[in-house]
Amino acid sequence: MGERRASGWSWYQWAIVLMLLAALVISAIDRVNISIVGSYWVKHHLMTPGQLGLLQSVFSWCLTLSLLVAGPLIDRLHPRRVLPLGLTLWTVATWLSAVTLKIPVLAVFRGLLGFGEATLLPSAPKLVVENIPSRDRSKAISIYFTGNKLGPTIGLPLSAAILTALGWREVFYLTGAMSVVWVVVWLLIYRRDRGIAQEPAAAGEVRIPWRKLFQYRNTWAMIIGQFGYLYVLYVFLTWLPGILVLQEHLSIGQSGSLSALPFVVSIVTTLLGGWLADAWVNRGGDKTMVRKTVIGGGLLLSTVFVLIAAYSTSPAMTVVFLVLTMAAMGLVTGSVNSLPMDLAPPRVVSSVSSLQNFGGNLGASFAPLITGVLYEAFHSFRIPLILTGLVALLGAAAYVFILGKVERTYAEEDALSPAAGKAEVGTAQP
Repeated sequence: MGERRASGWSWYQWAIVLMLLAALVISAIDRVNISIVGSYWVKHHLMTPGQLGLLQSVFSWCLTLSLLVAGPLIDRLHPRRVLPLGLTLWTVATWLSAVTLKIPVLAVFRGLLGFGEATLLPSAPKLVVENIPSRDRSKAISIYFTGNKLGPTIGLPLSAAILTALGWREVFYLTGAMSVVWVVVWLLIYRRDRGIAQEPAAAGEVRIPWRKLFQYRNTWAMIIGQFGYLYVLYVFLTWLPGILVLQEHLSIGQSGSLSALPFVVSIVTTLLGGWLADAWVNRGGDKTMVRKTVIGGGLLLSTVFVLIAAYSTSPAMTVVFLVLTMAAMGLVTGSVNSLPMDLAPPRVVSSVSSLQNFGGNLGASFAPLITGVLYEAFHSFRIPLILTGLVALLGAAAYVFILGKVERTYAEEDALSPAAGKAEVGTAQP
């Protein structure tokens, strides 16, 4: 790799991390553009809230199932090939979403978007490991994950502005084109031989069979906890503009700007939460106490704030408490995404992370559909928001009460031990 400056990363390392950040921002924009367009569709009676919720959930279902295939595919073919193909596929899927309003056909296109975006999540950690030294990987992942908030911050007002100025079809055409630019830049920048030297595997080291990971209590804590975390996030990603337009009677333009506000605030709290957790641990704090306090406390605050928003009596009050909900969610982000690295040895950290994200994306899959169906049934977002608060509380309970001691939990020798299959679920070290 080129020369590394003594004060930090080389230009190439920064390029890799910033390209991953850009990819996550674009993926978030291509997820939330339908939130703005969908509010227009429902307001003008082009489809029902339940149909819109179904379309948004189809994307999440396809993304969730694709994660189980994308990981092994990327291990075999490498992100340098798979990731550009994934972005190309989601570009085509985004463009095709502009050509029809037929629900079955749109559902196919949203499913293709999910298949394409599934290539990003497993690619990012592999590229970080190959290009960033171990002491800096948490920093790199933190920068990458701000894309989940930066994407909606840009995408919601941008989509609203395009819709207002040009029309709803142009929202899909213009936001979809961003992926084409990314692929061109990636092909110009990426060079596999620029990566850092890889750490040699330990002699005789083996992988724990994937099915054995389910024998650990901490696996289930992360699956259930992440279900609650991403359920809340996806209610905001998919229905926040709808709440402001359909219930608070704001214009499409106003909803785009105000919908971005919670994500702007959560960018700050995401960085703040990660810094506070690291500072606490570095000052001698018990890692179990730190993780449970930050994650459980953040999700508990989210529950309180979203319940207050459900009973708010004015648009201003609703917006304030929705912003506070996302601010609390931001505090959780860094600690939640550090858990697989805290608990798993390097040989199984990707598998543990994929199971955590599989659970999270199950929550993300159901959130849009359930929210849309409940709004259609009650003609109000109060019940959907109450349910969102209860799901956040479920996530908090999983991370606080089911999660065991935050230390290396997954013993590699278990893969060779015939007794491993009889290990009792719930023990920290079977």
